[in-house]
Amino acid sequence: MITPIYLIFNAIGIGAIGILYLYDPNILLARYDLATSSIGMDNMLRSAYGGVYLVSAIVFLLGVLQRKRQRDSVGFTALFMTGAAIGRIASMNAVGAPPATIMMLLYFEIAMALIGYFMFFRFAKAE
Repeated sequence: MITPIYLIFNAIGIGAIGILYLYDPNILLARYDLATSSIGMDNMLRSAYGGVYLVSAIVFLLGVLQRKRQRDSVGFTALFMTGAAIGRIASMNAVGAPPATIMMLLYFEIAMALIGYFMFFRFAKAE
């Protein structure tokens, strides 16, 4: 029962971020006192955070809608969160620590990745 909740929770969060970035990247950026600085930056944000996040949320939901896809969806969710965390850590190493509000995202991504890996390997034991 916990696996569908994990997938739905992540799908809603990542899907909402994707929709908002597709609609207007500045809506979310304003929360961090940021704004798109060029048409190129707007395009990159709508693509990476908008399109990729939205489609990733759909993959998360496949595990809820099709039980046979649950392990794959959990694994993808864990990898997605790991990738986001790696990007933030690389940025911290390159330019320093971000504001506390952004650090909270890193903690969330690490937690979701660890939970996802735990569930993924639990599936592997059950097979």
